Amino acid sequence: MEEEEVFAQADLLPEETASSESESSAETQLASAETEPLETEPQTEPENIGLPEGGADYLDYVVHEQPTPVDDSYFEDAVFIGDSRMEGFRNLSGITKGSFLTAVGMELENFYTDAQIPTARGNMTVMDALKNINFTKIYMMLGTNELGAYDMDEVRESYRKVLSDIKTCSASADPVVYVYSVVYVEEALVTTGDYVNNANVDAVNLEILKMCREEGYHYINLNEILSDGYHSLVSGASSDGIHLDQPYCQDWLSYTRSHYVPDDAESA
Repeated sequence: MEEEEVFAQADLLPEETASSESESSAETQLASAETEPLETEPQTEPENIGLPEGGADYLDYVVHEQPTPVDDSYFEDAVFIGDSRMEGFRNLSGITKGSFLTAVGMELENFYTDAQIPTARGNMTVMDALKNINFTKIYMMLGTNELGAYDMDEVRESYRKVLSDIKTCSASADPVVYVYSVVYVEEALVTTGDYVNNANVDAVNLEILKMCREEGYHYINLNEILSDGYHSLVSGASSDGIHLDQPYCQDWLSYTRSHYVPDDAESA
C-alpha cells in the first residue's frame, strides 16, 4: 500500500521536479551501494573434513598428522593391499619401498577365491601371495567395489574377517594395521553405475570407522586432502571420476608419510 502511495504522489509532481528527485534518488542509491558492503551468507569452515556424518565419534582411531614425516624406509616391512586405486598409488605416487598386492576389481567377495596376484609362480590369491612376504605393517584399501552393497553391516564383517586373516600371515604377532578411507568420487564423471556415489562412499567409510574402533585399527582419512570439503572428490583430481591422476597419488604418498602412529603408540 505504501509503495502505491509513493508512485501516486510522484505522478502529481511537475515533470521537471519529478525528474530531478528521481535522479537525486538514483545518485543516493548508487553512492550507498559503493560505500556499503554487500550482505553475504557467512562462510563457515567445514569441520572434520572427509569424515562421513557421525565420523566425529571415531576420532580416536583417525590417524593424526605427525610433526616429522617418515621416509620410505618406514614401508620396508609394510604390505599394501587393495583394488585398482591402490594399484594406481603404487604406479604413480613415487613410493620406493613396500610390497604391493593389488588387482583391478579386488573386493571382499573375491578376496579368497580369485587368483588375481601375479607372481613368479603364476597367479595366486592374496592369501597365498602373502605367505612369501615378510611384513609387520598392513595398509589396506578396499570398499570401492562394495559401494553397491545392500547390507553395510555385512561389508564391515567381511572386512573384519579379511584383515584378521591377513594378520595371521604377518611376521609380527601384533602387526600395525592402517585402513585407508574409501576416496570420494567426482560423480559427474562416473559412468560405471548409479551405486558409485558419495553417499555410498560415506556409508562404507562409516562402517570402516566402526571396525577400526572395534579392532583397534588405524584409519587414514585420505579424504581430508582429496575431497572438496563437502563430501565429493576435489574437481580435477581424476579423469574418470574414480582413479586418481598422478599429482594426487603423490599427495596420497605425502599424506601417508606424515600420518602414522609413532612406535610408542602403535599398540595403543
